Amino acid sequence: MQVSFGRRNTSWLALAPAIASLVLATSVEAQDRGQIASAHRQVSAAEARVAKAISAKDSTALSRIGKDLGGIIEAALVRRENGGDVSSCEMAAHSLAFVAVTVADGMISKGKARKLLLADAASASTDFQKDMQACDKQAGESSGSHTSVGKALRAL
Repeated sequence: MQVSFGRRNTSWLALAPAIASLVLATSVEAQDRGQIASAHRQVSAAEARVAKAISAKDSTALSRIGKDLGGIIEAALVRRENGGDVSSCEMAAHSLAFVAVTVADGMISKGKARKLLLADAASASTDFQKDMQACDKQAGESSGSHTSVGKALRAL
């Protein structure tokens, strides 16, 4: 739609909303990429700490790591409740936190309960591996094997 305001140049009224929505969409996409990259860094660092804590049989460190990953998980839940999407990196954070907390509980348990908890942790480590590979793709990072947690669990 064209409108002429006297001696001024013709302005395109329909162009302003399109530009505004393009700017907003671009800034939201950039913010999403930033959140994904941040979550990828945090989860990658936590992966190494979890593998090390499992190898050292440090249930306190595992519980702390699970709590640290809780911030990523809570932010993802809030976004999901508001109709947003949850990234693969946030799903990987959830899987890794579950592994950490479950192994921590398994280390202080005995008998059948310990076996069940460690079996659950092994299953979650497989989920973590798949989620993290998808996270690598989503974050544009090189895809690693992410098997350190599973290997540490098998050694336990």
